[in-house]
Order: sequence, then structure tokens, then C-alpha cells
Amino acid sequence: MNDRNYFIGADIGGTWIRVGACTSDLKEENLTIKTAPTLKENKFSISSTVCELISEIMEEKGISKENIAGIGVATAGPIDMEKGEVFNNANLGFKIIPLKEPITGTFPGIPFFIINDCNAAVLGIHYFEAEEREKDNIVYITVSTGIGGGVICNSHLLLGKEGNAAEIGHGKVAPKSPHLCNCGARGCWEVYSSGTGVRNRALEQLEEGIYNSEILLKIVEGEVSKITAKEIFQAAREGDELSKKIVDDCIFYMMVGIGLVNNFYDCSTIFFGGAMMKDSEQLLPPIIKQFEEDPIQFTINHPPKLKLTRLGDEVGLRGALTLVKYKLEKNPIVPLE
Repeated sequence: MNDRNYFIGADIGGTWIRVGACTSDLKEENLTIKTAPTLKENKFSISSTVCELISEIMEEKGISKENIAGIGVATAGPIDMEKGEVFNNANLGFKIIPLKEPITGTFPGIPFFIINDCNAAVLGIHYFEAEEREKDNIVYITVSTGIGGGVICNSHLLLGKEGNAAEIGHGKVAPKSPHLCNCGARGCWEVYSSGTGVRNRALEQLEEGIYNSEILLKIVEGEVSKITAKEIFQAAREGDELSKKIVDDCIFYMMVGIGLVNNFYDCSTIFFGGAMMKDSEQLLPPIIKQFEEDPIQFTINHPPKLKLTRLGDEVGLRGALTLVKYKLEKNPIVPLE
């Protein structure tokens, strides 16, 4: 093996940044991961944190710059792949966030690759998790603060003109909806099925006072500001009328969104991840049942298998590492520019 035998991956989210280093074989026992909060003090806070975590791992593992074959960065988008920066993001603190320039400035001469976090995630699933018969046509959907997607179709990662293909969370599932998404449009899938959307719908219903919310309010000890999707799902499990309505709406629009995704991409398997999937026992069984027993209500194509990823919070980081591997090995699943 030559001296450049390490890949660096970074996954940038609205709350946490994860950085990992692994030998080019991507073996589990050779992977080192460090995490830090996503600082939003200025537009360079994120790149500075990434560089600091890389440096910490290099020092800890005795890795020199000459040992690093490539750096892959997966980030919440939208992104400009050519400029290597984030633009118009709602959760990272600034509209324009440079990544390529400051990171390559700190680690010059090392190949640098940037990708939307969900596009990275589907690459991670492709390499680390998907069965051989699934690999040609898979989709990853994250259901968290927002909703995002990554698609491999006919053995090609779909990127789009700037790297932002499969922004499925902003697909319109209710175009005449009164509910405003963080992106500025109305009726996005995120409005109903993301963690943010679930919380916002619950707060609206509380104000309207149509449904009984005694159990939910008891869980948060009467402090409405403490309500998150987690408490809403807990209250729904305990029979809270308002929370059950919100969760039912969340599930219904999940079916709408998944049906549209399958109509567009005709996938073999959809893998799910993200913070909302911590309540997957409430979300996935009714959705799986619908697509197994009566899929035509939501999709014209044969339905896909629906699975929870086993990679958990590391799925984006694994994808960033896979991106470096596939790029350097000229794997045709990713563009070879």
C-alpha cells in the first residue's frame, strides 16, 4: 500500500459535526471518529471545526498529511459543488458557508470532494449495507429536523446540475396548505412529517383546542416550550388525542412522499434514517403494511422494500468516506469529472 492510505470523511449537520479517518479498505476496526457541536459564530466556524477534528485524529493516530489520500465532506445543503460551499441553508446559521477553500487551505494538495449529506448517505448504504440485488436502485430518506433524500438509479448516483438532486422534503404534498415551510414555500412534505413539522402542527392544534391534549401537557409538565416530536410520539403511544392526530398525519404524508419517490425513481429498496426514526416502531409498520397490501393508493410502480438503516447517526460520515473511495477508484457510480 502506498503512503497515502487514509481517507478522511466529515459529516456536517445542524447540531453535530462528525469527522472520521479510516484506512482505504474502510474496515470497521480501522475507523476513528470524533464529534463536536456545530458552531455558528461566523461563516468559517464550521470549516474551522472540521479542520480541528481532522488535526486531532491525525495527532492521535500518527497520521501525516502525506498519508491522506482524500477528504470527503458531506453537508446539509443546498451546496454548490464547484465552489465547494453551502448556500441558502436554513439550519447552519449563515446563507453562504465556505468549506472547500478553508479546508484545502489547511490541508493543501489533498484531493477534496463535497456532497449533499443525503447523497453521501445513500453511498454509505450502497457500500456498507445494501444487499447485492438492491444496489442498482436504492433510495435513502432521512426524516429529522427536515426531510432529505439520496438516490442511486441504474447504478448511478443522481446529483443534478449543482449536486442537489432528490430534495424530496420540499416536494409539494399539499400545495394549497396554509402551513409555511422553513424554505419559504407552502405544503412541503417537511411541513407534515419532519420533526420540525410535527412540533409546529402540534403547537397549532394546541392553540385551536379542538383535540384533547391532556396527556401531552402532562408529559411536558404544562410547559409548551418543551414540546418536541419526541414528546408527541410518546403522548400518542399513551393515547393522547391531539398527538395521535399529529402522528397519523405524519404517517399519511410519509406514504404520499414515499409513493412519489417510488413513482419518480422506481427503486428496489428505500432505507430510512434520521432522528425521527427513533420512533420507527410507530412510523414504519403502518407504512410497510400500506405498501405491501394496497400500494396503488400511493404509487403506480411496484412498491419497494422499506428498511431502517443500521448505520444510524454515522450514515452520512460513512457516505463521505465512501465518496472518497469511489472517486479515487474511479467507480462509475459517481461522476468522474
